[in-house]
Amino acid sequence: MPYIGKQPEIGAYKKLDAITVVNGQAAYTLQSGSANYSPASANHLIVSLNGIVQSPQSSYNVSGSTISFASNLVTGDSIDFILALGDVLDIGTPSDNTVTNDKLATAPTIISKGDGGSTDGAIQLNCSQNSHGVKIKSPPHSAGQSYTLVLPSTAPSANKALITDGSGNLSFGSAGGLTLLNTTTLSSSTSATLQGLMTGYDNYLVLYKLTRSTNSIPRLTFLSGATELTSGYHSQGVYGQGSTVGSLGDDGQSFINLTSTFSSSYGATAPVSGHFYVIDPDDASDLTYVVGQNALWSSSSNLVINSFTGSSTTAQAQDGLKFALSTGNYVDGFIKLYGIS
Repeated sequence: MPYIGKQPEIGAYKKLDAITVVNGQAAYTLQSGSANYSPASANHLIVSLNGIVQSPQSSYNVSGSTISFASNLVTGDSIDFILALGDVLDIGTPSDNTVTNDKLATAPTIISKGDGGSTDGAIQLNCSQNSHGVKIKSPPHSAGQSYTLVLPSTAPSANKALITDGSGNLSFGSAGGLTLLNTTTLSSSTSATLQGLMTGYDNYLVLYKLTRSTNSIPRLTFLSGATELTSGYHSQGVYGQGSTVGSLGDDGQSFINLTSTFSSSYGATAPVSGHFYVIDPDDASDLTYVVGQNALWSSSSNLVINSFTGSSTTAQAQDGLKFALSTGNYVDGFIKLYGIS
């Protein structure tokens, strides 16, 4: 291609470090700036020996960073210079702001730096057609922020979010809120067991609607593995029915009562609907507490509200719950267990 004036130079031309001849030695290490240099081939070097330019591949060959002459050199021989012509397709170092996104091999990714004004740097990930994309963008200059975010080394499971440890190291975890762990549907059963389901979270929320076959009290016990803990519970609470307010209190029971006793036939099959929190059940060094509230109709005009707390008296890790009844069966309803992040 013709040029006006001097043709622009391309390549990575460099004069390699001087080499001192060793008597009886043919192989020498090529270096540039005291670092080993490996040309693409012998044809990429101009070698002058004793004032004579040598023929590549016949007078010398190259393997890695080693040049080997066809015969041993002797004292008095002089390697005048070795000029490296550059590597295959090496165009040298581009000038600043001369390489555009279109020249990048990874076309679906576009990287932009700040413009010195109001535009912040960003990484844009394009679709396969490069017609649109999403960006990860730097905070503004006014924030004065400099930090590194390190992605997790393992893939995430479902319903997890990226969480930082405060030093920029990211992990996948539960960032906050409720995660539904289990839904148990009740149908013609004397009890419902949520065995081994309280794992992976510090605290839990239980929502329930319990329809009974007779006027009986729902009872709660803890599980440790397949073992039901059936002693040493304490529970306290209050209830309100119309203008009547009463107290609930049981010490040393084998269960926690979730309601008071009502004799009305209307309340016999009316569902008990409510919720309670389970506080830190996997801590074997402390007691486990439940705190909750529920409601049911004892008659067509009386809505009963029960507020209760309960605890086991033995420090032991628990991972499940059991809902039973003082008499009769559950005929309908559900129990939902949530992990709280």
